[in-house]
Amino acid sequence: WSYHRTDAAGYVSSVSDQGKSTQVCLVSSRGQLSLVTVIDSTPALVAPAGKMTLAWHTNIAPRWLDRGQHDGSATPDNFINVVHDALIKNYKKELYDHLALAEHFEFPEDARSAMFRLRPDLYFHDGSPVTPEDVKWSYENYRGAWAQVLHDRTDPITIPDKRTIGFEFKGPFLDFPRLMGTANVCGAAWVVPAKYYEKVGKDGFVAKPIGAGPYKLVNQEPGTRLDFEAFEDYYAPVHVKEFTILSVPDAATRVAMVERGEADIVYGLSGELVPRIKRS
Repeated sequence: WSYHRTDAAGYVSSVSDQGKSTQVCLVSSRGQLSLVTVIDSTPALVAPAGKMTLAWHTNIAPRWLDRGQHDGSATPDNFINVVHDALIKNYKKELYDHLALAEHFEFPEDARSAMFRLRPDLYFHDGSPVTPEDVKWSYENYRGAWAQVLHDRTDPITIPDKRTIGFEFKGPFLDFPRLMGTANVCGAAWVVPAKYYEKVGKDGFVAKPIGAGPYKLVNQEPGTRLDFEAFEDYYAPVHVKEFTILSVPDAATRVAMVERGEADIVYGLSGELVPRIKRS
């Protein structure tokens, strides 16, 4: 990080991330401080290549592909973040405020409002544009974990222009950014195409989910297998072209798959398997 004093408003700090420049500022307006995060949205050119397989340690619940059915546990975010993307999210060392679909985020010190500005030229996997109307619908129709808290504390949601959406709260809502940006807690900030979801319904959506994330679903064997392909219009680099998640509940089988080159990633291994893993 490098820090630069800008003016009486505060400090600007910048860091390179994913080939982009991020700026975090404290801005004063009429005596009110706001946290403002902005990112250079110029995409980095990377051609996805190769394959990767994750051997998952349980059966795969189709509802994990629908951020609207988030149950508040850590499991769904492993799947939501493949197909979908959020306004802000947890990413690497950033706990909840990494800029994703939003290129600009403001959250005033009084915690009574929030504003997001979408990146230009965002698309869902079906080619339709990501709009503030989709953001608004995704938030208002979210029924997963923490939905009641979010809805009860939110007043008007406004759309000032074609890329901006504003949230007003009934009182200070300090937890709003953390709830919106933490994938293993809540799915309200992950945006889905409103018209498509209304057309196919909840069951149709988990059968064929469409999101704005780095991968689009190309094949599903419910409960056992998911095949994804890199989304060519994603705003950030996607390095692996084909990604597969397989349900493999038996730990020894998962280790054997790694040994045979059939899996690249495995979770949930028991202690007695550690010596075998070290030998291989």
